[in-house]
Amino acid sequence: MGSERTPHILIVNQHGENRGDEAAMRAMLGSFVEELGDVSFTLLYQFQDRSLRLSFRENVRDLPIVIPPREALGMVMFGAARRGGVSVEGLLGRTTRAIIDAYEKADLVVSAPGGPYFGDIYRNHELVHWFYIWLAALYQKPLFLYAPSAGPFETAWLNPIRRRLYREFDVLCAREELSASYIRGLLGEGADVHVTADSALQQAFDAMPRSEYFGGDRSGLADKFLVAVSLNDYGYPGDADVAAKKRNYDDAMVEVLGHLAKRRDSHLLLLPQLYGRAHRDAPYLERMGRRLPSEVSWEVVDGNLGSDDQRRIFAMCDLHLASRYHPAIFGSSGLTPGICIYYEHKALGFMQQLGLERFAFDIRNVGAPELCTALDEVLERREELVSLLEARIPPIREASRQTTKLAVDLLRRAMPEGERR
Repeated sequence: MGSERTPHILIVNQHGENRGDEAAMRAMLGSFVEELGDVSFTLLYQFQDRSLRLSFRENVRDLPIVIPPREALGMVMFGAARRGGVSVEGLLGRTTRAIIDAYEKADLVVSAPGGPYFGDIYRNHELVHWFYIWLAALYQKPLFLYAPSAGPFETAWLNPIRRRLYREFDVLCAREELSASYIRGLLGEGADVHVTADSALQQAFDAMPRSEYFGGDRSGLADKFLVAVSLNDYGYPGDADVAAKKRNYDDAMVEVLGHLAKRRDSHLLLLPQLYGRAHRDAPYLERMGRRLPSEVSWEVVDGNLGSDDQRRIFAMCDLHLASRYHPAIFGSSGLTPGICIYYEHKALGFMQQLGLERFAFDIRNVGAPELCTALDEVLERREELVSLLEARIPPIREASRQTTKLAVDLLRRAMPEGERR
C-alpha cells in the first residue's frame, strides 16, 4: 500500500517578460494550490534577459529554457537516445539534467496558459515548444493543455507534427472558441476541446486606492478621470509596409487620446507590459506620451510593478484602452469598461465571450474616427457597461476555474490510488 505524497506538477512553455503571461501563470499556480493544498511545481520559463527571476508564494522551482546551444543540443540528443532505449547522462548539463529530473518526477505536465506558441504566429520557434511536449510523451506523463490560445495552422509542413503532438495531450483546453475551432480544424471535428477562459480571470483584484497611488503633491490627480492605457509597438509581421502601418497606429492613438482629453478632465496611466532588458516597452510609451498635446495629463507607470499591482491599477481607473490582450482582461475583470485593439484572435475571442466585440478593432486596419466614435459610446454608456461587466465576468471566471478542475481531475486519475492526497 502506498503512502500519500505531495503531487509534483511540471509547467512548460511559460512565456516570460510579459505582465499578462505572468498574471495567467500566477492565477494558475494559486488555483492549483486551492484545489490540491500541498503541491510542488517546477516551472520552465523563457526569459531572454537571464538576470530576471520571479518570486512566488507557492512551492515553485524555476528553471530556464533559454540555455546555451550546446546544452540544448545535448538534451535533444539525450531525448533521441532515450527514445531508442538508451540513457546517455553525459549529454546533459547542469540545467538540462534538472529539467529531465523534473520530467521524471512529474505527476502531471502542463503546457502553460500563454499565447499561441502552437500556430503560425510563432512558427519560428514553435518546434522548441513542441519538444517539451514530446518529452512529456516520451516519459509517458499525463499531459494537459492549460487553456492557451492556438492557431492558425496554415504552415503545411508543420501540420503533421502538430497533429501528432496535439494528440499526446490527455486533455485539451482552449481559452476561447476561436482557438478551439483552429484545433478542431487541425485534428478533425471529433476532437474533444474544452473551451474555458483565460487563466488570469480566475483571480479578482480590488481597486488600488487612489490615495495609495497618488500620494503627496500628486494628490490632485486622484480627482481626475483616470484612463489605463496599453499601447503596442506592433511589428506587423508579413506586411509589405511595416513603417506605414506603425505610423497609422501611432497617429491614431495620439488622436484618440487627445480626443479623450477634450471630453473629460483625464489623467492617462500608460502601463508597460514588457519588462527586462530585452523586450521592455516603457521607452515606446514615453515617446508616445511626448507626442500627446501639451494639455494632456499623462505618466508612464513604474515598469517594476508586477501583474498583481497592474490589475489593481486597472480596477482603479474609470476607463481603459487596451492594445494588448491581457490589458483588456485586466480592465474588464476589474469592471473598468473600455475598447480593445487586437493583433491576435485571442483578444477578439475574449471580447466575444463578453459580448462586447462591438468595441474590438483590428490593429492592422485601425482608424482614429471609428475609435473616437467607439470611445464616445463607452463614455456615454459607462455605467451601463460597468453593470454589464458585473454580470458577465463571474460566469467567465467560473469557466476559467474549470480549467484547473479538469487538470486536477486528470492528476488524480493518473496518480496511484494509495498515493493520492
